Amino acid sequence: MAGRRPGEGGEAACLHAGGRPAAWGNLGLWRRADDDYAGACEALARAVGEAAALRPGDRVLSLACGAGEELVLWRTAFGAGALVGIEADRARAREAAARVPDAAVLAQPVLDALAGLPQAFDAVLCVDAAYHLRPRPRLFEQVAGRLVPGGRFVFTDLVLDRGPSLLVRAAARAAGVPHADLVDLPTRVAQLRAAGFAEVVATRLDEPVLGGFARFAAAQERRFGFRAWQPAWRRAAVTARLIGPCRRGGLGYALYAATRAG
Repeated sequence: MAGRRPGEGGEAACLHAGGRPAAWGNLGLWRRADDDYAGACEALARAVGEAAALRPGDRVLSLACGAGEELVLWRTAFGAGALVGIEADRARAREAAARVPDAAVLAQPVLDALAGLPQAFDAVLCVDAAYHLRPRPRLFEQVAGRLVPGGRFVFTDLVLDRGPSLLVRAAARAAGVPHADLVDLPTRVAQLRAAGFAEVVATRLDEPVLGGFARFAAAQERRFGFRAWQPAWRRAAVTARLIGPCRRGGLGYALYAATRAG
């Protein structure tokens, strides 16, 4: 039987075409020109784990864990102990549970699942998904309530450096991100402090994440002939094309590491 051509297996197949097979799905942290998609996605997750200073045996809660690649990383690269993942997409949640059988994977919306969990975690992590979890202040309060004193919350998020342009507003609306949840970095830090986090460190990643993904998507189009009108490539293509204008309109990307007050 003839092999499947790139683009015939959906969005994931397009993104991973030409690279190693994996189930990652985020914007990636692009350090080198020859990074493949799986490597860049893993690099972004690894940056989150490193910012959380994960220690062997830590009890880790992973928000919007996708198909479970990040759960594998927390266990194999950082030595995490008890693992809980939350993933609203039931199919991905099943994949995650199969990928890490000893992890507890909850197939629920993140904020709903958080409300039913105990205060039992040393770290709560969220890789490239916080901008889909709203309202953000409520998320921060719930996360703080799940962490032990001194526990760490690390996530990546969009950041807005000035009032949103019409394009940024339209792009946010299309992505389901309310304007109220697009704020500047000082406002986000203040929200975290108000939720009970004593120490907050923010690191900008505009170019290695947003710029890197835009370059990668353009390279995939050149290499494999993907077109924006193809259903499997449409979302990635639109995202990549909007990145430049939205960055000029004040949109950026940041990693936040916050420590729960003792």
